[in-house]
Amino acid sequence: MTPAPSSPAPPPAKGSGLTLVMLALVLALQLAMVFQRAINEDEFFHYSQVHRLVAGALAEPLQTLYTRAFAWVTVLPGDGIDHIVVIRLFMLGCEAVTLACLFGVATRFASRQAAWLAVLSYAGGGYVFQHAASFRFDSPAAALLMLAALALLRARLNWSAIAAIGLLLGTATVLTIKAVLYAPVFAGIAWLRWTEAGRSSAMLVRLGAIALAAAAAFALVYALHASTLGAAADGEARAVVSRAGSKMFGLGLPPYWQHHLKGMAIAPLVTLLALCFPMVLRGDVRPAAEKAALAGLFLPLATLLFYHNTAPYYFVFMLAPVCAALAIVLDRALPRYGAARIALLLGGLALALWAVEDRAIIQRQRALVNAGERLLPQHPAYFDGFAMLGAMPKANVFMTPWGTEQYLKGQESSLSDTLAARPVPLVLENKDAFTAALRSRQPVGDFLPQDLALLRRVYVNLWGPLWLAGFDVPAGDSMTITVEVPGPYTLHAAQPVTVDGIARAPGTVFELTRGPHTIAPRTAPLRLLWGDRIKAPATPPPAPPYLLPY
Repeated sequence: MTPAPSSPAPPPAKGSGLTLVMLALVLALQLAMVFQRAINEDEFFHYSQVHRLVAGALAEPLQTLYTRAFAWVTVLPGDGIDHIVVIRLFMLGCEAVTLACLFGVATRFASRQAAWLAVLSYAGGGYVFQHAASFRFDSPAAALLMLAALALLRARLNWSAIAAIGLLLGTATVLTIKAVLYAPVFAGIAWLRWTEAGRSSAMLVRLGAIALAAAAAFALVYALHASTLGAAADGEARAVVSRAGSKMFGLGLPPYWQHHLKGMAIAPLVTLLALCFPMVLRGDVRPAAEKAALAGLFLPLATLLFYHNTAPYYFVFMLAPVCAALAIVLDRALPRYGAARIALLLGGLALALWAVEDRAIIQRQRALVNAGERLLPQHPAYFDGFAMLGAMPKANVFMTPWGTEQYLKGQESSLSDTLAARPVPLVLENKDAFTAALRSRQPVGDFLPQDLALLRRVYVNLWGPLWLAGFDVPAGDSMTITVEVPGPYTLHAAQPVTVDGIARAPGTVFELTRGPHTIAPRTAPLRLLWGDRIKAPATPPPAPPYLLPY
């Protein structure tokens, strides 16, 4: 049995029932958001990775393990939006696991009432409330790591427990390499267990065995996952680690600092608790080893200062152990403010966030996805910002700030090189950079100059944000066009036109190879559009925006 906390337990606080009611409310609101909240760009991209796995095109073994769990979703009825909603339900289940583990960890150091409030502060805490059910690996990783932390903290460390903890840690690290950011959590708990065991060599051996089991589990899970991804998998993994090592850590102004400020503002109670934690811990009378464990739980918060990828969804991963540590602050607050008042504040803040959600955006997204999949059932390659048409092969980099930086440095393929190697007939204008490129003549810093010129030269508008390879040819003398996207083209004209010496009737579909083609003199303008009689939908396109701002 684990010894009770050394600090005197506060008297039982009233309001336990209300705390659970508020927690149930928060979870119910999150369940509603599974179906109502706009799909974010990371969710679209993660879903596209599942399709890449199914198609045999996935080559990156690190940070793609989640694709194994969801390959079956791609054959379900419905569109990509429906499929992501199904996956969100699994993510919500992962959050439930994390909440249970958070409660188990928190009750090791604080009262049950404070632990329940810590759970509520996590679930209803701003970005976690909004993103816990999002389709990313943050929720599964948090669940695996918190389950491992709970087992390390409270389980009898027999050999089966050691193997289970190692498997959880190894799997989480293949799922996302940022699992290493939980190192202080496990170091603090390990120190506590070793200290409570009288710093015995037997306990030290068991703790060392957990580290070895984690390494072995990582190697095994990685090998099993990578074995079906092709010969390039190991090289891709090394590239991921190399890029992460060179970019993902650094000091200075964090790239997402504005999101951090917003996160503090929409979760003010969590922010206040975090600010109070160092003072409360310093003044606590518990043993030094317990303080070390609590500090370790709290330290992932410091990653906001040096870890690059701390966008709002990161808080789902990072805040779980932090909120467990904040239970000791809540224990101090309970006698003065009462559980009911704190619970009402936490639940009310979550309700306010839910109330201001824009629930119309997901319907606009559905209209775009349905239009793309209906017009192009052969699923050609396309350029866009974040793989919105997940069943089709995205042909350019995922345009996050980091991805765009890698592309501009030449570490990702240019659009020009990609188009020279394969036909890419479609552009989906779902990012401001594409709008500026396609609808203005101004410089656009997110594209290389040759790629910006390519977008403006090769594609014509079909419907709203959908652009197809093609040519708008004015009336006039004979002229030469240069085809950069070979394939079938449909002639849209009021009268027959001679192309490469062959008369073509309006509506005719014919092949155009890569390179120059001659169009004879004509008295009326015409359009040559890639594809077999592709027609724009009769309904008007949905107006932007197509994403919720973070």
